[in-house]
Amino acid sequence: MAEVYATMFQDEAIVLRSLLESAGIESELSSEHFLDLYPIFFPQEGGMKILVKDEDLEDAMAVVAQFRASKT
Repeated sequence: MAEVYATMFQDEAIVLRSLLESAGIESELSSEHFLDLYPIFFPQEGGMKILVKDEDLEDAMAVVAQFRASKT
């Protein structure tokens, strides 16, 4: 698994994960079980990480780039 994005905020992670899944890319959120304790702000060092399979890394990075561009 390869990390494609890290954020301190749950909403950002959920949106990006949804975009990845819409593009047909399976992803996982690291430490997803902490969402019940800290539903908006994720205090773990490095934040919440979005992971994809190594073979999906290139496609996932393209989705991440589009996501980042839309935020500016």
